[in-house]
Amino acid sequence: MMRLITTPLRRSARLLCLASTLLAPAAWADSYTDFQQASTRLEALMAAATADSDLPRLADPAVAALFAHVADAPRLFQAPVAALQDMDRSVAVCERATNLGKAYYAFGLQRPLPLSGAALQQARREQVTRNLANYGDEMAALFAFGVHCHAHLTGLMEAEFSTQPAQDVSGAERMRARAFSKGSSTMFANVVQFVQVPFWNVAQKKTMLAAAAQHATVNASLMAPPLRERLLSSLPVADQDLDPALAAALATIRQALSVTTCTGLCQYY
Repeated sequence: MMRLITTPLRRSARLLCLASTLLAPAAWADSYTDFQQASTRLEALMAAATADSDLPRLADPAVAALFAHVADAPRLFQAPVAALQDMDRSVAVCERATNLGKAYYAFGLQRPLPLSGAALQQARREQVTRNLANYGDEMAALFAFGVHCHAHLTGLMEAEFSTQPAQDVSGAERMRARAFSKGSSTMFANVVQFVQVPFWNVAQKKTMLAAAAQHATVNASLMAPPLRERLLSSLPVADQDLDPALAAALATIRQALSVTTCTGLCQYY
């Protein structure tokens, strides 16, 4: 009797394991669709927010579930997603996530106020301060995702340019490589410097700096020397009252910025 019971159970267990194995690649491959659907939903929630209501917060489990798809860069960019081997579609992903982060940062800034001049500027600064205090977790997650996303774009560009010798790359293509490099490295520099703005907590800083440190080498190689030097000289400000949790990431970024050799796309311009 025991054999009659356990044999079907064993068979069912084997079938469940097999099903899990078969479904895992599909789940990875669908990460692009998950990102698009979750982004659409998050954009709709943000569009529905009014001056008297909050933007979607990670403290809400439903919003956290959306961020699990919108801001999970490793899941998205390590998956074998055909759409993300296309430069235009990948650029659209980066822009979409960055725009969500900017929307949190700029929430309420377009609201008409009966002010002008210095008083209006002060009111806008106070609104940004409130946004950083209220939505720092959301912004940190989205801006960190942006760093990962631009690193993905850089990989696509480098793969494209590596298919021909550097001396055969046309002037127009060299200009395209240079424009792309300038945009990506500036975005990286902005994130590193943005961390130094007051009101970020340590966890938020760590989220952004961890992403920046992971891709520091590739971004430093994209930078024109003056930009690299300016960013490097700004890092002592970040070291003031440094929390130990941030030290390793900042050291990695500093080391990457100190290297002056040219690797990757910089050889094409």
